[in-house]
Amino acid sequence: MKSKLSLLVILALLAGNVEAQSFLQQLGKSVGKAVGETVKSEIKNAVQQKKAQHQQQQQQQEQEQPQQSSSSHSPISEAVATKVIAATDEGQNIQRETDCDYIDEYGINHGGGVLIGTVVWAPVNCGYHKTDYPYGKLYQWGRKHGQGYGEPYMTPAHNVRPDKTTAELVSAPVTPAEARKYPNRHYYHQKGGWFNWTRNDMKLWLQSETMEIRKNKENDPCPNGWRVADLHDYQELCKNYSEETVYYDGGQKGRWFSGPKPYSTNAPRIFLSMGGYRDLDGKCGWREKKGVYWTDRHGGSEGSVWHFHFGDGDLEVHPMAWPHDAYSVRCVRDVPGKMMH
Repeated sequence: MKSKLSLLVILALLAGNVEAQSFLQQLGKSVGKAVGETVKSEIKNAVQQKKAQHQQQQQQQEQEQPQQSSSSHSPISEAVATKVIAATDEGQNIQRETDCDYIDEYGINHGGGVLIGTVVWAPVNCGYHKTDYPYGKLYQWGRKHGQGYGEPYMTPAHNVRPDKTTAELVSAPVTPAEARKYPNRHYYHQKGGWFNWTRNDMKLWLQSETMEIRKNKENDPCPNGWRVADLHDYQELCKNYSEETVYYDGGQKGRWFSGPKPYSTNAPRIFLSMGGYRDLDGKCGWREKKGVYWTDRHGGSEGSVWHFHFGDGDLEVHPMAWPHDAYSVRCVRDVPGKMMH
């Protein structure tokens, strides 16, 4: 009898506390009230011990400084941890490509990019400036120039770390050539609703409609030798990443991404910040809550531009976005003989 009771206790524990109570009710009907009360008491004591052990383990884990997080993750529609951990990654042990310096629009040299997979990733977002635009600028898809995040086209509730300057709001549509004349304009539709800031053009950033990548130099915002990252670049990059964290040099929220190699402080990796976005009417939002990055690839139909986003419990490369929205851009450089022609 004792061995049978022990087996019943183990089965009840495995089923969980709520299931255990239901199980005991059935048990009491078959073997008697006395036996049921004895088993119930044993289970209650065991559950309390199990909870105490779990709480002790949690306290120990919170006291320990995390060294690395995350291994392999799917890049498509995967739920991810949203807890922001203390900044432990200070960009140490990252090997830079010395022959691939990233010189931005202000003439500042940020040093070599980081080779991850088959492309070299720029060390900062396009339009980044340490004091004026710490998250980089926000770009409507296919445009040469980006604008800052902040007033006057945002609600006070979302006024999180605004940039030095923000966009002038101007009615669309316009031609790409006209847009290049006015770098600080965000084009919107007076009647609201979905629209393109210019005619539906697949080749504003990517001249080829095939798998071949050929940069459109007129509209691409990246420096010479660099281009807007492709959807396949992001699919490769987001295979491994850290939890949400704070960048050691500037305090931006975001994640470290290490591509095909498991994330660690010894892996080649880049930091993508949660720079937010600007929508069709010019309002800004999501800063420090979500990172949204354009790819160079247009799907052909209205509202079918590929982009990469993470935050709010998800992380995915997605085929649906409208060119009038303004997202972050990260530039890449191809390894000779690999991709761009």
